[in-house]
Amino acid sequence: MLRVHLRRSGPRPGTRARVLAASLALAGPPLAGVGVAPAQAWPAASGPSTSTVGPSTSTAGPGSGGAGSGGAGTSPEALLATPLLSPARLPRTLQSLWAQRALDGALARAMGPKALGPVAATRSCAEAVQDGRVVYADHPDLAVLPASNMKLLTATAVLDRLGPSYTFKTSLDVLAAPVHGVVHGDLYLVGDGDPLLRLPGYARSIPNGGAVYTNVTTLVSALKAAGVHEVTGSVVGDESRFDSVRSVAGWPAEYSAEGDVGEMSALGIDDGFATAGPPVPDSAPPPVQSAGLLTLRLRAAGVEVDGAPTSGTTPLGATVLAHVVSPPLGAELGEILRESDNTAMELLTKELGLKERGTGSTAAGLAAVRADLAGDGFSLRGFVNADGSGLSRSDRVTCALLVDVLERAGPDGLLVRDLPVAGRSGTLIDELRGTVAAGRVHAKTGTLDGVKALSGWAMATAHQGAANPALAPPVVFATVLNGLAPDLPLPSDTPAGLTDQVALDVAEYPRAPALAKFEPG
Repeated sequence: MLRVHLRRSGPRPGTRARVLAASLALAGPPLAGVGVAPAQAWPAASGPSTSTVGPSTSTAGPGSGGAGSGGAGTSPEALLATPLLSPARLPRTLQSLWAQRALDGALARAMGPKALGPVAATRSCAEAVQDGRVVYADHPDLAVLPASNMKLLTATAVLDRLGPSYTFKTSLDVLAAPVHGVVHGDLYLVGDGDPLLRLPGYARSIPNGGAVYTNVTTLVSALKAAGVHEVTGSVVGDESRFDSVRSVAGWPAEYSAEGDVGEMSALGIDDGFATAGPPVPDSAPPPVQSAGLLTLRLRAAGVEVDGAPTSGTTPLGATVLAHVVSPPLGAELGEILRESDNTAMELLTKELGLKERGTGSTAAGLAAVRADLAGDGFSLRGFVNADGSGLSRSDRVTCALLVDVLERAGPDGLLVRDLPVAGRSGTLIDELRGTVAAGRVHAKTGTLDGVKALSGWAMATAHQGAANPALAPPVVFATVLNGLAPDLPLPSDTPAGLTDQVALDVAEYPRAPALAKFEPG
């Protein structure tokens, strides 16, 4: 069938895509005999929102081809009475255009100054694409501050270059084999950059997360299984895989104080927040804290450790006595995205830098991300990645790039599969419950002062597009709001969170009268 496409490989619209206008421009003089019942007036492109949080008001549900709740708009006779050979003459095309017009109106309200405020309405972007066709766009090429939506781009490069089966191995090394269960000298705790090296208690404390991690206490049982009962030296923490820079330039100090991100280290435990307690001072760096924690647990398990915990570099010639291997990167990355773990994503950035550029630093990792995205053919116009997690206020992305990356991953791809799910998991577990978006919207959240972001996929329902295959595919979307006032009130007819409303509107698409309503009459 004929469809009107705004292909994303061509020029992008600067404001909302009006496929409807492009289609109607093809129409000639009106042709009698085609109409929609007067009660099914064409949905208005602006006006009070009819799409709010709560169960869908459509009697047939999104995508079923049943009646929507379209309000007053342009006369259906003027819009639907078209030449016989016009693409708009085809019932399925008309139904698709109706559904898009309804979505355009709903999202125009959600992205407008009444909802966002006059400043944010000009500094924000949104885009939605179905089966390669832009169904909505609002400044998709505007470079905006993405918050944690930056993680989608970093994760894409990490998956591309390291692969989903990549693992991390944290080990206990010695210079000489134990003699009768005694390690003569130091025991080296060697960090491999595992971003989810954790104690079980910390993992359990993660709200709506923590199921996937590397249990560092496994090293204790592994050492005992090797027959060791005494270490005459110290546990020495080795973080030399990465540099020792603990944060990213430009981050405010309160990020660490408020628990948004811990100290970065190739041998950090619990996102770099773990402290061993006396005799290790709280000010000691992560490798010493990690060595201290292991020392305490070894002693508690009956293994004598004669020396005090410290840090250093493992000498050449050391051999592995015990080790613990992380879950595959694909599983760890899913956990990191669901939790929106800033420290872990920064460690993955350094690991990418080590593998691609030979240096375990943030700068090397960021360069590797840019190179990977460019190699994938994405437009990086306006793109700035000052960090890997999205905490930096120097970061910039476009909604077009976010949609491109998500579209390439696909609705069933690894990147999307483990994103938070509305009303079900991760940072979206408490959002959009009891709506048509619950269980269907898989998306990455993002929040900074004045910034809200949500980008992902709205999965199709089982019967979506049964009568009109053009409406059957799922929809990929991105919305990034900048310039939000801290005390911005939500409109009375839009009780959803600002980005939640966009997700809900997309999840309710397509809504249109039944296909029979568009048949010649």
